[in-house]
Amino acid sequence: MVPLADKRKLTSQFVRSKIRLVKIWLMFASRAAQSQLLTSWSGVLFLFGKLVRFFLYFVFLFTIMSSTKTLVGYNREQVVIFYLIFNLVEITSQCLFRGVYQFRSLVVSGDFDFELLRPLPSFFRPLFGWTDILDLITLPPLWAYFFWFISNNLPPVVLSNLILFLLLFGNSILIAFSFHLFFSSVSILTTQIDPLVWTYRDLTTMARFPTDIYQKTIQLILTFIVPVVVLITIPAKALFGLLSWRWIVLSFLLGIVFLRFSVSFWQYSLKRYSSASS
Repeated sequence: MVPLADKRKLTSQFVRSKIRLVKIWLMFASRAAQSQLLTSWSGVLFLFGKLVRFFLYFVFLFTIMSSTKTLVGYNREQVVIFYLIFNLVEITSQCLFRGVYQFRSLVVSGDFDFELLRPLPSFFRPLFGWTDILDLITLPPLWAYFFWFISNNLPPVVLSNLILFLLLFGNSILIAFSFHLFFSSVSILTTQIDPLVWTYRDLTTMARFPTDIYQKTIQLILTFIVPVVVLITIPAKALFGLLSWRWIVLSFLLGIVFLRFSVSFWQYSLKRYSSASS
């Protein structure tokens, strides 16, 4: 058995290493913020466009729901919550893993060679090397509005349901991480990444509405191949108290499976990476 003092030392080292990674990520985020907000007005205009699109879709939702009281058994307020959770998952993953959009240039130019020499996880720069500060700015008010909306438009939410929702939301971010790591692996092998990323984003937009509206075959695809259902629908149902224990277990199992697969595929791609010097 490992002595207690050694366990404490290992735990302390683990915590310090994670804090160091957070500090490095904050440094990357600071540089991205300077590039996006201080060099031109394009970032401000882009943020304004994001907000306009967000509220226009709200108008679209309320227009659709004004002619019907329910959608596949969900009332208007619940449908709005599906849309809010979709935005929370989408914006959080885009904020954290935006570096994947710039990773191809690192591979093509050979600059990824230098990144592999740094004392960082090999996937850190490909995924976390660029932070969309515009998404980061929108997250706090979106979370505030989300909690305000559920407190004013739903029956009192049971604490256990809220905790389960937050755990499943974390599982959603873990799955999003797995997909972006998979995209980076494909980029190493093929130097192509954009088609996969945009296909993934197009599929996730299907969960702006409850995925129960789709046919069973499509629901199976959106559960086990591109788990949009697990990303957005499952956390929403947990918040409503409509989730069975089987779906809870399946969601976390899928998160583990996708993570293990993406990490293994990343290691496989690194072994076949042809560096600029090779």
